[in-house]
Amino acid sequence: MPVLHKRKSKDSYYVLTSINGQVVTFQLTAEGHRYLREVGIVTKKPFGRFLLLDLYRKGYAFTGHGGIDVIPGQGILDFPNDPEPETMFPSCAACSSPEDLHLVEIKDHKHYASILCRACRAKDLSRIDTSIPLPFVTRAVLDRLMIMKGISEADKAVLTLQDLLNAEFSEKWAALAEARGRKPVQEALIDEKSLDRLV
Repeated sequence: MPVLHKRKSKDSYYVLTSINGQVVTFQLTAEGHRYLREVGIVTKKPFGRFLLLDLYRKGYAFTGHGGIDVIPGQGILDFPNDPEPETMFPSCAACSSPEDLHLVEIKDHKHYASILCRACRAKDLSRIDTSIPLPFVTRAVLDRLMIMKGISEADKAVLTLQDLLNAEFSEKWAALAEARGRKPVQEALIDEKSLDRLV
């Protein structure tokens, strides 16, 4: 299960979790930390993966290429019986890394959508036409890209992303807030469906 941590040098937070056997750091935006705080999540205690998945889906949690050094004994990471499996997180189609991912349009003998990390994008530059950082990709943006660029195929990494974007976690957030005697966080002011008009 993911664990919330506070940076010593700044008033900001990050989450450590395990994906494919490696520890991954998710940076949190202020909004992401607010969501966790509102449902009673505290530092150094494990919490449900669905919360991190939903923050990631909304763009409030993201990976970078730097990360934070992991100190041995930093806490429990990921119980095997977590109901939301780590495979729900998108990863690079080429190397399975969850770091610094982009949705890319591949134009070669085959035209399709994929997800690649920074290193794999650098190796494949000649075949990449469009590249969008994953935190900016919503259901509407993904659908619009596929239509605008005439992309009819998507690899397994993109299908995983579609599953995540289609997942509905709002009921779980509300149940957790209610169980802890807290008010649910206010809904976003901008409707996710209208975000594609901003791009």
